[in-house]
Amino acid sequence: MKKVLIHIGAHEAGTTALQKQLYAKHPDLFDDPTQFKASRFLQLYEDHSVKPEAGELADLFQEALFKPDTETCRLSHERLLGKAFVHRQFYPNVERYVQLVRELQRRGIEVKTLVTVRNRTDFLVSYFLDSLAWQDTPKTFHEFANNAVTPAFSWQTLEDQLDKLPVTYLPQEAMEKYPEEFVACINKFYEKNLLEPEDLCYRANSGLNELGLSVIPQLSAIEDQGLRTVLLKSALDYCKQGEQAMVLSKDIEVIYRKHFREGDVAFAKANFPTPFRKIYSQSKPVTEQFWFAFAKTDA
Repeated sequence: MKKVLIHIGAHEAGTTALQKQLYAKHPDLFDDPTQFKASRFLQLYEDHSVKPEAGELADLFQEALFKPDTETCRLSHERLLGKAFVHRQFYPNVERYVQLVRELQRRGIEVKTLVTVRNRTDFLVSYFLDSLAWQDTPKTFHEFANNAVTPAFSWQTLEDQLDKLPVTYLPQEAMEKYPEEFVACINKFYEKNLLEPEDLCYRANSGLNELGLSVIPQLSAIEDQGLRTVLLKSALDYCKQGEQAMVLSKDIEVIYRKHFREGDVAFAKANFPTPFRKIYSQSKPVTEQFWFAFAKTDA
């Protein structure tokens, strides 16, 4: 192993859609995800009751990915990024990832990292909807946001932690708006022509409908883990059908978008490849922004 190309997430940013296509079309070029998730490396990596040495992390990581005569290892695992919101911090597990990468680099292994991101209002809403199925989490959006949103909640925080590492940042929104350019960036990162634009067939996460928004929090309070798991799975499968629930009012959503927009635009300009640098700067369709240019006037 002389090179490792890793997509580490983020969550709610098209990561799963991308993973499914990459692993389904090219299983021979990627790690075995089942084996990796059960590896001694990931057990140690996610155990925050210990502080492993960088050398031990790197040893177990190489063991988990080892394939004879493989020069380049490719993988996609958002668990390497850790949980997004922990003790009012944003992706604090990245510190451990950086520790791993620097040790691999010290051993002469080239490591490149891919991070997919998303405008923070949609990211926060989607993360909240997923969190409803967890125990002991806030059951309304505003309770969740009040716990989660801190000055650390910015993609710039993530970039600061990954500073001086080779990182490519791509916006999830480009999967739908610029599929050809997005796929070209993925293929460039993985150094292989792995995907075609039609492979991604973007599907927006439908989230939960109104029934799910009311039922899921109640089911998540069931103490019996086995029963809770079965009922939540059935409810989630059923309640993700149909029109998405209104998680916050339109007026409040506008406030959230204005609050986060400036930082997201700045991050995009500084970190996205050229085709995507203006992806967060246009909040309305051109015809709405410049309606007067298309309006018909009476003679």
